[in-house]
Amino acid sequence: MIRRLLRWIIGAAVVAAVAAVLVWALLGGRPELARERERAVKVPPRTTRTPAGEVVVTLDRETQKRIALRTEALAARTLEPEVAAYGSLQEDASRSFTLRAPVAGQLRPPPGRDWPAIGATVTDGAVVGRIEPRIGPVERVDLASRLAAARAEIDAVTASLVAARAAYERARTLNAENKIVSDRAVQEAEARVKGEEARLRALDETVRLIDASLRATTGATGARPLVAERGGEVVDALAQPGEAVESGQPILRLARFDRLVARVHLPAGQDLGRAVPAARIVVFGHEAQALRGVRIGLGAAADPTTRGEILLFRVEPAGFPLRPGASVTAYLPMAGRPRQGVVIPRAAIVRAEGRAWAYLQVGDQVFARREVPLDTATETGWFVSGGFKAGDRVVVDGAQTLLSEELKSQIPIGGEDDDR
Repeated sequence: MIRRLLRWIIGAAVVAAVAAVLVWALLGGRPELARERERAVKVPPRTTRTPAGEVVVTLDRETQKRIALRTEALAARTLEPEVAAYGSLQEDASRSFTLRAPVAGQLRPPPGRDWPAIGATVTDGAVVGRIEPRIGPVERVDLASRLAAARAEIDAVTASLVAARAAYERARTLNAENKIVSDRAVQEAEARVKGEEARLRALDETVRLIDASLRATTGATGARPLVAERGGEVVDALAQPGEAVESGQPILRLARFDRLVARVHLPAGQDLGRAVPAARIVVFGHEAQALRGVRIGLGAAADPTTRGEILLFRVEPAGFPLRPGASVTAYLPMAGRPRQGVVIPRAAIVRAEGRAWAYLQVGDQVFARREVPLDTATETGWFVSGGFKAGDRVVVDGAQTLLSEELKSQIPIGGEDDDR
């Protein structure tokens, strides 16, 4: 019992000694940590805010040179009044073509080539495959009866032709013997022979075609080529080789994208004040190159969401491909006074907080971040009528570095967390 008590007392003393050493080390280390913080290099903050809440970044000339910062002066710009209408591109119906089965039957690929896949280009008049006709029981009975009738008529015409030839020979012989038969009778007999021969040739061809159709239920006999009268890019493959198709069934849909239609809707109640024969069309992702849209008409109905009028413009690509479904903005001229402003270059735009900004040089080493509304796109940038003026210099190279300096200033210093 006494030994157990001694062991417990000794263990408690050891634990107390270890705890005391740890407390001493912790308290003794804090002054050293404080001295290390005092010796740390203090970097002056580069980001501040103006009384109006505008973010300002300060960079000395050496840093500007190191990051190759470059500014550009803004020039005055006059823009005619416009209204923006939003929409998308769609296929031009006059530039699409649907290949349909001419007869019921089974599809086969063209000899030595593959069946056209989606995205493949087909030229005008190209043979894209074959179709082996399929004849139903009713059609088969009808063809068989027509074949029998044609063969019977061949027999009758053959007999008539034999008689006609004999009559012609007699007339020709008698005509040669002192004109017992007139020349006219000889000519009539000869014409009858030629007529019967023509009838016989036509009946032979009819029998051949009917017989070929009856034997074309299987195999390549009688297979008809599938010809794409108008070519384009394959956008839909509605049937594949080996499938049975019906007469008139769509097989391939081809389209050409050298011309599309921009379908845009005006804001509800918007009145342009005049007819709009053309518009400036900007495709999303290709804002640097606006396209000219020629108006082709009005939509059949108002937009179901905005209740605004729908306008249709014909658009042709210029330097980049167009595809249906791409978002577009149409800038439509309208009556009113021209707007005065400047164009912010695209290279000056940075994205932060879900908005667009540009850095305006407000001092030799001071740059202010200012919001840029992306309402009106131009060939070189974004037109703004407020917040910037002609002669202002904006950062076009190094704007992203300035934004990074802002973000770094928001990172808390590690020692502050340690103190807590």
